[in-house]
Amino acid sequence: MDLQFGAHPIYFGFIGANLATLFVVLIVLGIALLYRVRRKETRLFELSLQLFLVSFTFVTLHGRLLQYLFPVSLPERPLIDNNLALNYAVTNFLAYAAVPILVIIFWNRRVSAGEIGLRVNNVKKTAEYSVLGTIFVSAVFLVTDQFFHQQWVEGYTSSGLILWVLLVSVVSVILQTLFFAGILFNSYLGKENTLLLALVAVFAFQSYVGPNSLPWQICDMVTFASKVFVTWKTKSVYGATLMAITTNLIELAFQII
Repeated sequence: MDLQFGAHPIYFGFIGANLATLFVVLIVLGIALLYRVRRKETRLFELSLQLFLVSFTFVTLHGRLLQYLFPVSLPERPLIDNNLALNYAVTNFLAYAAVPILVIIFWNRRVSAGEIGLRVNNVKKTAEYSVLGTIFVSAVFLVTDQFFHQQWVEGYTSSGLILWVLLVSVVSVILQTLFFAGILFNSYLGKENTLLLALVAVFAFQSYVGPNSLPWQICDMVTFASKVFVTWKTKSVYGATLMAITTNLIELAFQII
C-alpha cells in the first residue's frame, strides 16, 4: 500500500514542476487569502511564493537544465554515476539556497542568521536536543529498515561513494534542512501559527520524497517532524541537520554493506 502524496514531477516542455509541492502551495495560498479577508496580517504569501518557485526550480534544473552540464544516465545509478551526485548537489544549492535568498531580497526585508536558524542561543540545550533527536530518528529508521528494507544501491565506485557522501549525504542534506526547517519554519516563528508552520514544513518536505511504500512514507514524516520539533525547541537548524546527516549515513551504510 502506498501513500498518494509524494514527489510527482511533470514537464511542460522544457519547464518542469513538482505537482505535490504545488498542491501544498495552493493550500498555503488559500489560508493566506482567508487571513487577508479577515484583515489579519500574514507572511504566508511570501511562504507560498517560496514553495511555488522551488516547485519549478528543482524539477527544471534536475530534470532538464543541468542535464547539459552534468548529464545523468537513466535509469539513475547512485554511487556509480558521478554526474548524478554533482547534478543533485548543484540543484539543491540553487533551489534551496539561491532562490529562497532571492525571494527574501525581492520581498524587501532583512532576515538575520538567527531567524533562519544559523545562530545557537543555548549551546547546552541545543546539544541535548540534537543528541536525543538523533537517537530517536536513528531508532525509527533502524526499526523501519529492519522490517521494510529497500535496496536501491546496486554497486559503487570509490569516487562515486566519496562524492555521494560529501555532496548528497552532507551538502545536499544541509541545504534541504536549512530550507525546510530553517527558512520555511524557523524564520516565520512568532509571526504565524507554530503548528501550521510545522505542518507546512513537513508536507512540503514530503512533497520531495520519491514514491515509497507506506511504512517508509510514515518513517519520513515522523523523522522530519522530529527535526522540526528540535528546531522549534532550539531555534536553530543544527540539531535537525545532525539528525538528517546521521540517518542518511546510516542508510547509506546499510545499502553498501
